[in-house]
Amino acid sequence: MSRLNSRPFTTPARLGWWPVFTWLLLGAATPALAADNATVSIGATVLSKNNCKFRYPGSATLAFGNIDPSSSANATASATLTFRCAGASPTVSYALSHNSGLYETGVNLNRMKHATLNAYLPYALTLTPSSGTVAKNVNQTITLTSTVTPAGFQNAAMGAYADTVVITLNP
Repeated sequence: MSRLNSRPFTTPARLGWWPVFTWLLLGAATPALAADNATVSIGATVLSKNNCKFRYPGSATLAFGNIDPSSSANATASATLTFRCAGASPTVSYALSHNSGLYETGVNLNRMKHATLNAYLPYALTLTPSSGTVAKNVNQTITLTSTVTPAGFQNAAMGAYADTVVITLNP
């Protein structure tokens, strides 16, 4: 045999997995050093076994009518809404809330806007009862009461004022 034939010949099959492992470790890992992370927010809302819905009509109007600016008494308006709850429970606990309207200046700082001027009339809104328990499939009536104090209307510009408030009912 010649000397060339006496040397062992190394083929890729005889090298085994080391070159592949080294390539993977050094070559393929390099892009991982430039990898990025992402945050995934996961959430769910479990619905109540009960549901409450406003009865028709599901809207109300609080009409103050004409307010005399020389009056020293609060101007008040009231209306009612009715809702009914159904579902798995024989009684349902509920809670009512409202936003502060379209022209609010903060939480529970409701204001009505003048129809043509950049003028506002502050008012308060209460819901009675605002929470409680009601039997399943029984109508529950709530009273909406709104008040404008003399300090709010005595120097107000003459004209019509309006606002829209969303009332939320949670079983």
